[in-house]
Amino acid sequence: MNIKALGIALAATALVGAGALMGSVIGSATAQTTPQATPAPTTPGPKPATTPGTEPQGGWERGRGGPHGGMGPGSMGPGGFGERGGYAPTADGANNSITRAQNAVKVANDDLAYAKGKMDTASIERWLTGADSLIKQAQTAVTNSQYGQASGYAQAADQLAMLADRQMAQTLGADKLPSYSQRPAGRGNGKFGPGARTNATITQAQASRVLASTYNKLLVTGTLLKNAGASGDASTYLTEAQNAYKTAYTAYNAGKYSDAANAARQADELAGVADTLLRAATAPNSNDTPVTVPAPNFT
Repeated sequence: MNIKALGIALAATALVGAGALMGSVIGSATAQTTPQATPAPTTPGPKPATTPGTEPQGGWERGRGGPHGGMGPGSMGPGGFGERGGYAPTADGANNSITRAQNAVKVANDDLAYAKGKMDTASIERWLTGADSLIKQAQTAVTNSQYGQASGYAQAADQLAMLADRQMAQTLGADKLPSYSQRPAGRGNGKFGPGARTNATITQAQASRVLASTYNKLLVTGTLLKNAGASGDASTYLTEAQNAYKTAYTAYNAGKYSDAANAARQADELAGVADTLLRAATAPNSNDTPVTVPAPNFT
């Protein structure tokens, strides 16, 4: 139990670190490709400060609103799914999570209808089928008054829908998708949208840090699943994440650093789905359900 508790803390730390790292990479990469209105100075100057509200949110746009809802920071508490970000273990919180996931899947399916025949949509369809299945599990959990689990399954479905939509945006361009007009600034429009990422130039140093961070997250998530004896969907998505990292690693060694970073980000998000499903399995049924408190054994 102590190892599991420590692993959960490490997983949360890895998730935040990976998000912040990817955000800084994309922000600096986009800045490198943005035309300058005035001639560059003859000597390097200090890096300009980022204007609050315009920076990418960790490269994953969590916490945003719009058709996908999104995850707010701190949405998961120590028992699985906390009382912030709309994922409280209550009937209303669970039903709200399900509604967000359903909206996200609908938006992604509308984009999928456009994308078919224009790109390989096999992964997109698999993720959306998985999201539909998780929504049904969430609805069953609500019926059984397992509100923490319901919120977790719904959140995982939402993550898969966002991943599917971003994959289409990266391949076809965010402005080509039917959902483009529904995206708030910063999520799919503007210089930090998925379309901007597709054309961003990423250096070897930047890509190396993204891959290293993602690999560490995969190790932590794998340890958590192994210690919990988890299988099923959580194991499936972790395996898919590991395969995406292998693709990223191959692209990195071939000098395709932008492709490597994109594949690593996909691996990170799939690992996030696996982690969400693992925590959902042990989430409290309600606000009145206590969670296991680990003993202070830190050796």
